[in-house]
Amino acid sequence: MRNIFLSLTLIMFTAIWGTTLAQSVSVSPSRLYFKEAPGSFRTQTIRVSNNGNKAESFQITFNNFTSEGNQGKTQIVEEGNERGCSHWLSATPAFFELEPGTSQEVKIMLQVPNTPEANNVRWAIAAVKLAKEKTGSGSGSEQETGMQIVQTFQFLIHIFQTPPTAKHKEANVLSFNRLSQASDSVQMLGMEVANVGETILDCAPYLDIVNISTGVSQRIKARGFSILPGGQREIKLHLPKDLPKGKYSILGVIDYGSDSDLAGAELELELL
Repeated sequence: MRNIFLSLTLIMFTAIWGTTLAQSVSVSPSRLYFKEAPGSFRTQTIRVSNNGNKAESFQITFNNFTSEGNQGKTQIVEEGNERGCSHWLSATPAFFELEPGTSQEVKIMLQVPNTPEANNVRWAIAAVKLAKEKTGSGSGSEQETGMQIVQTFQFLIHIFQTPPTAKHKEANVLSFNRLSQASDSVQMLGMEVANVGETILDCAPYLDIVNISTGVSQRIKARGFSILPGGQREIKLHLPKDLPKGKYSILGVIDYGSDSDLAGAELELELL
């Protein structure tokens, strides 16, 4: 029982510590977009701010990531991602300390090699990590065994590189259906979207809702999302709570930044 209580105490402490730290440190922006040709380089700037009441040390590292499945979750990988570009990135400074109330600008440089694979869209993660810190005296006594925990926290910045030769944008709606029951107070629709082009898609979804009996229509915009080339994303869309009962024609639309095309699908449903 003591071990269980101790584990729960440490988990709660770590969660509180992480939440507090996230409020006292800020990093911006959360994304960097590069559009560099093979053989070229470019530098962009991020800002790290210490809004807390004690000095903090930071380190910048780079990793590749994947986004498997259709939930849009980032999974950091050490190697094996053929679309990764972490080895093209560097930070200046890569390690620094900030006093309370101060900020540091960090230069993120992307150096694109002059190779055939540089003609593909690539992506990576910049991790702004706080220096590791141990609690306890570190004496290793029996009373302290298991009590020294390593506190870590990091902010992730997504980095995307799209070469000028990658221009084709295209998205397909794979499915569009109702996730809730007709009598539910909150009506939810599900849409699965695939990126079948060669660029990263920043998508703006919306619903065009038409009451079949009255002809009254309205447009409902939803939260935007991104899809990597070859990836898929499932999104949930809510209908307005004040829609009158009746039959509706609903067009789900994805604006993915094309000059001439949209992706969409239609369904009919009845509200009881």
